[in-house]
Amino acid sequence: MKQPAGSGGCARAHFMPAAGGCWGQVWGYEMRCSVSVGPAVVAIGLNREPTTSLVSDLRRLSYSPELIAWPCERPLWRGPRPAAVVVDFRVLGVDATRACQAAREDHGLRRAPLIAIVPEQEASRLDLSLGFDDLLLSPYRLAELAARLRLARWRTEGEPARDIIRAGRLVLNQATYQAAVDGRPVELTLKEYQLLLFMMRQPGRVFTREELLYHVWGDSYFGGTRTVDVHIRRLRAKTEEAGELIETVRGVGYRFATPA
Repeated sequence: MKQPAGSGGCARAHFMPAAGGCWGQVWGYEMRCSVSVGPAVVAIGLNREPTTSLVSDLRRLSYSPELIAWPCERPLWRGPRPAAVVVDFRVLGVDATRACQAAREDHGLRRAPLIAIVPEQEASRLDLSLGFDDLLLSPYRLAELAARLRLARWRTEGEPARDIIRAGRLVLNQATYQAAVDGRPVELTLKEYQLLLFMMRQPGRVFTREELLYHVWGDSYFGGTRTVDVHIRRLRAKTEEAGELIETVRGVGYRFATPA
């Protein structure tokens, strides 16, 4: 497999856009997804599970995964600074220490946030002097991985304006996965947050229940469209008067209204 321009002398998985989504090859087999390619995240691990599942999770979160198979020659990375480096302690074992040190010494990676994925049962024995910025216990939920990455970017880049979405009294922070009304935090489930974020990004557009189900729950979800109605009702209740911006278009679906 031809190495991308940003690589060092390492076996890597690189994902590139294609019509209708994105595609990539991980050691000989094709992987497809329906999300756009976003900031690069470097994952250091092995060319097998669970590292390959981590790559898939990063892709689902709209990142562009760059998987470095350990051991790897120096330099590890020649491209622009990635959004984060994730070291998979689950498969590296004692080599995880060397991988963390290599990332911290590498010219292309040393300024990127370093996140360690560690089996929960091994967390108490973890050497905290390895220099990682955050820790994610495994098994993890996709929402946890997303939050760690967003927070890592926020700590290094500050709070970019693009991470804050405002609509009247309602505010969503995409870096921290938080919602607030008049500055008061609103506790939302992951799907409630994703549904609200999807609609707020496209104010005024009417979506059918089927479209919302597809875009928020994915094409692998087999539940009915009533799931959308239930989540809309919960969002309206939790966001109180701000929830009035979520309008019902009879016979069609829902839209997020532009505040007056």
